[in-house]
Amino acid sequence: MAEKLALLGGPRAVDTNLTTQIPIVAPAAYKTINDMMIKGEISSSPIVEKFEKKFCEYIGVNYSLCCNNGTTTIQDALFAVGVGAGDEVVVPSFTFWASAGPVAAVNAVPVFADIDEDTQTVTAQTIERCITKKTKAIVVVHVWGNPCDMDPIMELAKARGIKVIEDCSHAHGAKYNGKMVGSIGDVGCFSMQGSKLLAAGEGGVMVTNSREYYERACALGHYERLPWLPDDSPYKKYALTGFGYKHRIHPFAVAIADAALDRLDELNRIRTENAEYLEELLSDVGYIKFLKSYDKAQRVYGYNYVQYLPEKLGGISTFTLLKALSEEGVCCGSCGYGKLHLSPFYNGEGPYGHGCPFDCPHYGEKYTPARKLEVTEKLADTAFMIAPRFETEDKKVVRQYALAYRKILDNLDELVKYEIDNGLVSKKVENYGSSINIFEEEDK
Repeated sequence: MAEKLALLGGPRAVDTNLTTQIPIVAPAAYKTINDMMIKGEISSSPIVEKFEKKFCEYIGVNYSLCCNNGTTTIQDALFAVGVGAGDEVVVPSFTFWASAGPVAAVNAVPVFADIDEDTQTVTAQTIERCITKKTKAIVVVHVWGNPCDMDPIMELAKARGIKVIEDCSHAHGAKYNGKMVGSIGDVGCFSMQGSKLLAAGEGGVMVTNSREYYERACALGHYERLPWLPDDSPYKKYALTGFGYKHRIHPFAVAIADAALDRLDELNRIRTENAEYLEELLSDVGYIKFLKSYDKAQRVYGYNYVQYLPEKLGGISTFTLLKALSEEGVCCGSCGYGKLHLSPFYNGEGPYGHGCPFDCPHYGEKYTPARKLEVTEKLADTAFMIAPRFETEDKKVVRQYALAYRKILDNLDELVKYEIDNGLVSKKVENYGSSINIFEEEDK
């Protein structure tokens, strides 16, 4: 006889006292930051340049530029490759707003591309449908740590003279065809916000093999670097002023990231082994569709997101599923992605005054982002976080998570009745577009 769901009075499947994650800040960072405070290195520090060189070696690029967050790395990258007023940038709607927001910040407009349902990433085919004579760049997102199929994308971009920016915010350490993501496109952008695989608290790193792009990015938001550019740099003359922004990272954040980089590969190994173990345990549970990866891709598990197939579970809503799982002690949550193309920001008046950038004389036509994105909109309702990152070697909690998902299947009839009796058939989870939207008590 199946064990009763916790939602209906049965025991929880997951012991919530078990540890799934390790402390975000590595012990080595504490001493480094303490030493920096004693030295007075609270605004600038040699550790920034040291970390940039270290990160260059890790990714396999010539230049890296630390920024105050991942969002500004994308703004720096767009400016670096020459995106400006009147230009279009192809970007997925199935992503965090920061992949697209900087497009408007440089006075260009985003054109939202659909995604592949199996990988949840943009493809050369979905991108090509969005390309026009105004397309200047493409922002590809290695969502959840799953690399895009980069070879066809780069071939398409090269043929059209379009620049490629990789948003690697979920994908520190992921590879494609043996190369680190971030080193494949013209520019790579990494967030180091506190929930990321490589965390600094707040911070980001832009990487590139182009001296020109590096120097243009410095000119936009890193005025303090301009005096030290080579004498033949066209941007050195702007050392007094820069170009109006200040994107410098806090050195304490770099100290945290530097210590985290030392253990990144080992933690990624543990995260991957645990995530793949959970997938193996649930491989025959028909209502969960795990992400697929391309043959050339080596993913990392920035986040454990999957697709829910309600037709395989009596049609119960995503809300009801998450509620039942949460009662079992599962740390799970809804997806905040897939809604950018429908948001007021891209469907109203220009937010910066004078109609710009969406009603801009340089653009010269009506901006209409709200095209139908069939797969994106489907996944906006059915993608969900199946589990937190499992960062310890102990597999016990992974097995408990698998048990919780099996309990849902074993008690399907009772769960369907519960949903009907409690008026939850059309209930939806509300969130604000974050990458992590844990199903909390107030949602219940």
